[in-house]
Amino acid sequence: MSWTLLMLLFLYVLEGIPYGLQSRFLPLVLRSQGLSLTALGFYKLLYIPWLFKSFYAPLVDTCLTKRLWLLISLMGLLSISVTFSTTQIVPQSSGGGINKVSALPLACCLFFYNLCAATQDIAVDGLALLVLSFKQLSAGNTVQVVGYKLGAVLGGGVFTSLASYVPFPRIFWMVSAIYALGVILCFSSKTLLSVENHSGQVQEVYLAKEKNTSSTPKGDDQEGHSASKETQMVSYFQALRASVAESPGSKGLCVLLLIYKLGEQGAMNMLPLLLFDRGASLAKVGFWTGLLGQFTSVSGSTVGYRFLNRGQSTVDALFRLLVVRALFQSPLVFIANHQFGATNPDLCFALGVLCMNVTLFVSGAITTVMFTLMMQCTRVESDTRTQATHYTILSTAELLGKLSFGLVAAPLTDWIGYASANVFFLTLSALPVWFIRIARMRLTFVDQRHSRFHAQQK
Repeated sequence: MSWTLLMLLFLYVLEGIPYGLQSRFLPLVLRSQGLSLTALGFYKLLYIPWLFKSFYAPLVDTCLTKRLWLLISLMGLLSISVTFSTTQIVPQSSGGGINKVSALPLACCLFFYNLCAATQDIAVDGLALLVLSFKQLSAGNTVQVVGYKLGAVLGGGVFTSLASYVPFPRIFWMVSAIYALGVILCFSSKTLLSVENHSGQVQEVYLAKEKNTSSTPKGDDQEGHSASKETQMVSYFQALRASVAESPGSKGLCVLLLIYKLGEQGAMNMLPLLLFDRGASLAKVGFWTGLLGQFTSVSGSTVGYRFLNRGQSTVDALFRLLVVRALFQSPLVFIANHQFGATNPDLCFALGVLCMNVTLFVSGAITTVMFTLMMQCTRVESDTRTQATHYTILSTAELLGKLSFGLVAAPLTDWIGYASANVFFLTLSALPVWFIRIARMRLTFVDQRHSRFHAQQK
């Protein structure tokens, strides 16, 4: 693996840690304090910076450089991690019991955690589009997905398993040390410095062309400054139109991104809480569903690119994987049944962990295929000035589907129970299979454009 791919892998690991902390670590910790599923669901509102990152992506595209934005975001993540480690926002008593959480400071810290992580995501995606060659796209997307999930393993699996043995401040000191390494990388990486210099030269050339082609007098600096601002805004709305209006491929892809993770996210987020509610310990649930579960997801993401090298289109590979995922998710309907769980708690735990890990393995492969499809779309349907914005819009659609339903899934489960909720989750997992059937031509359009672009590159 080249140094560039290793660097991107590490940066995506840093990006995945906040997700792991919030999706696995904190829900189990807060649930152990007696918080309802509905209250846990409302914490999903703190993901809102991810949903609106496409609106400030142009700022990252046009102001400063990707390296500086990356440095700013990592400094923010480091500062918040230090805050967690030096305060009692998530306190733990010396006897191992967990005290009452101060909700407002925790919510504020998590909001800024997500804001910095979302900004980092925009910057790293922009860097990936700049440094990866066309032939490296598949490997680059594998690195993206695997790195992000390794970060989730660290934040959600390793730290959850340690929560019963290590004080929370010490855990967040570990997180702080990891982000400190990221800050050092930003200062010392020659690759990042060379990309910064290159992107600065490209921006100067572009602005010079805009100035030469405009009717503004050369001496009118104020009007020239306004024109450059208008150009930046126009580029954003051009990218937005390309994503959701002008391109049939992007339009169909946005719909698929909104729905393809709905059922899986609901089932996978509720299963650890179900097992915990049925008597499993925090460390046990953290290990089998957090640590092992995320590793199986990473394994699936790692082999996901192999499904793209079998002579079939990206959409065909995605369709087959979605069908397999729904099949392995279906046993959770019976596992969630209260009568079955009450009479066979150990068997219920074992089957639940097995189904979850197999589903996560298939889901990991699905994510790699989907992100490859997204990057193909961005490389074909946007120019270099708006690629980060275009890709951010697509990734925002993906996040909107997952996070908006995550807000609903917990209160829904609180209302109708685990068993009925899992029937609904399974139905939602079948929805993207049906959508690909009726929208095959629109989604295949992305592959056709990619093929023509590849032919032109040759």
